[in-house]
Amino acid sequence: MIIFLFHVIFLFQNDLPLVLSTYDQNTNAIIIFAKDNRSDLYAKSITSLTKDPLGLAERNIVIFEIFTTGGIGPGGESLTEEQVASIREYYIIDSGDFSEILVSGDFTEIFRSDLPIEVKEIFRNFDEVD
Repeated sequence: MIIFLFHVIFLFQNDLPLVLSTYDQNTNAIIIFAKDNRSDLYAKSITSLTKDPLGLAERNIVIFEIFTTGGIGPGGESLTEEQVASIREYYIIDSGDFSEILVSGDFTEIFRSDLPIEVKEIFRNFDEVD
């Protein structure tokens, strides 16, 4: 019985958050976690990413911005507090912590950093997956 409960709990915790399952499952994405859009690390990350928009487009990379009380999807759509909480829980990121995660395919993590990732490093990681 205990083993069964462990399997049930483990399976539910590994389910992709519903909000992410609505996006193309073959998308390369950068998920930026920050307390809010005034965070210094967040600003540094976004500034770095805007330096090579063609490189992002060539690799079909989209960006998710996840804050404590909401977020922004790749198309500019708003994400609710509940949606961002489920994403934080899925990737095991505490509320308010900064982290940048690169994901590919079905939102499988390929690289993680607690500091903004240089654009060259981002491209190298995605190029290795393809």
